[in-house]
Amino acid sequence: MFPLLNYYVLTDVIYALKDGDLSYGETLGFTLEEINEISQLPLDALLSICHSRASFITVKIHHDILRKQLERARTETQHHQQINRAIRLGGSIALLKHYFGLTSNDVCFNRRLQGISVPYGRSPLPDETMDATIWCRWKALKVKSPDANEAINIMMQITEELASEPNPPSLTVVCNRITFCEQGRTDRRT
Repeated sequence: MFPLLNYYVLTDVIYALKDGDLSYGETLGFTLEEINEISQLPLDALLSICHSRASFITVKIHHDILRKQLERARTETQHHQQINRAIRLGGSIALLKHYFGLTSNDVCFNRRLQGISVPYGRSPLPDETMDATIWCRWKALKVKSPDANEAINIMMQITEELASEPNPPSLTVVCNRITFCEQGRTDRRT
């Protein structure tokens, strides 16, 4: 493995030098004298160094940085899964923009990737029974506001719970009904 590492690093340094980037070799730990000498070696000498069994490179893992990168990757993955879930549940462009900051192009692209087609026009309003069911489930889960961070997860949960009902509502319908009812509560208080 290490002879290959020698080869890849030296090749990268040589390409960087050809592009006029002297600092790349320095950031890898080479001295100016070493970079100068490497740049003047003929091809057969470079190949000899690259294929030598003696490795001049060591690999060190920065565990703190790796841990942070892994955490960031996990968070990004969860975020993308949440977006895909919202799209599968029928989230509108406006809803996805509000909760995730997606543009209409982002939403359309993600829908196409998932093979989801959306009918034109507005979603039908649920009947009174479904409306009451949505509201009761929302209140039972005690979310402060439809704009709270956890609200979209709760709305997706409600949409999934109602998926087996006849004429199940989309995520957009669930969100709109909750927002409408919350607005009515606020208006009655003032």
